[in-house]
Amino acid sequence: MRLPAASYPAPVPAITCALALATGPLLASGLENGEIQANAQFLSGGSAVGAEQELAMEVRSPGTDQFPPLPNSAPALARIDATMAAITHLTTAGSTSDLNQFNSAAQSLVEYVDNLVVDAEGIAVGTDLIVTVAWEVSGQTEFNAPDRIRTRSRLLLDAVGIDLDPDPNAPDPPRQQWARDFSNYDENVPGEFGQVSFDFLVQAGTPSPGNIRLRSATGSLVGGPGSTFTGTYNCLARSELTATLVGAIDVKTKTGQTLYRWATNAHSGLDYGFRDDEPPTAPPLTTGNSPAGSEFTALSWNSRKNHHYFVEVTKDGTNWTFLTEVAGTGQLVDINVIRDSRVTEYRLQEFFGGGSTGHTVRPPTLHVFRKEDNGLNVRLAWNTHPREIYQLNEVLPDGLFSPVFAAIGDGSAVWFDFPPTESGRVFRISAIQN
Repeated sequence: MRLPAASYPAPVPAITCALALATGPLLASGLENGEIQANAQFLSGGSAVGAEQELAMEVRSPGTDQFPPLPNSAPALARIDATMAAITHLTTAGSTSDLNQFNSAAQSLVEYVDNLVVDAEGIAVGTDLIVTVAWEVSGQTEFNAPDRIRTRSRLLLDAVGIDLDPDPNAPDPPRQQWARDFSNYDENVPGEFGQVSFDFLVQAGTPSPGNIRLRSATGSLVGGPGSTFTGTYNCLARSELTATLVGAIDVKTKTGQTLYRWATNAHSGLDYGFRDDEPPTAPPLTTGNSPAGSEFTALSWNSRKNHHYFVEVTKDGTNWTFLTEVAGTGQLVDINVIRDSRVTEYRLQEFFGGGSTGHTVRPPTLHVFRKEDNGLNVRLAWNTHPREIYQLNEVLPDGLFSPVFAAIGDGSAVWFDFPPTESGRVFRISAIQN
């Protein structure tokens, strides 16, 4: 896929010129794995001149090998130095004029395509994995112009990242972006230089065409398209961006489970890295009687921040099933779950992150208990999930719903008590995504 070359309206018909690639023309089908495509363009004095070349380029206006510049042309430069490991852009646009009009702009773009293959311990070939790849970003901008002249510089990283929709006709996923937009007439887009990362979808042990795809760009503009300014002035806009590949920093399953033993290889020959850590050991789990009553079991453990926990149960000591999920707080976690006499043991699984992803909301299972406490009551109880919100409604004789109780899930059980009536009461519970 070719990079789009930005264009600006010109006060006169545009003149274009293309420089041939040293390695031959790019195929219309797009980049191969392990390749970079670079593109630079400038616009000066109403005359547009473009150039395209792999890995490194420099275009200047005016130049001896280009069409003669118009008399009112202004200097502009777009330069790219790029390897698979580091991409540096430099764009400069400027003008010196006395009672003249001008339009000076420059931009450079790079598209980086690579194929990343990940092998992870205990993961079958073809399993969908989410790989987080990081880049270290540095840059700067400079402006020098009278207040009446607009100068602007843009630094952008744009990644085509994770897409979990198997439908080949589905639209492209939203691009994950990191950007800084500097200007002397617009507010800056917030964001600091440093490490930025994007998520990509790969299939374990399976090559695929270009599952890593990154675009980066810088641009400068001095004066708006077709601008006319009078008087004597000197103006300059300059931006510089360097993006250096750090490598793969995290691998997890589609459900959010972090993997601790994995290695990568890429068609470009770059080493994206590996991880060979042991998964965290779950803390000791304490089970006991619940102060809420014999219908519940109390579970407690010391949790860690930025971790979440799956509580699992077994009825035969061999097969384990998921019961509930709880977010860590850095303190003691104490929850109640509905007692099941068939359960012989509880255990914890600990994962990094605030919570699992891809949770599917399911109707909760209502349990009905008899409760005697200064009179007879009926108790409705259910186990909750931290990604769900619950609404308990009474179904009236005319079929309408009357809200009686609501709860936000946290992984613990909740309940609602009410006195029985001779005619009986009918309840309905619903859950929605939190």
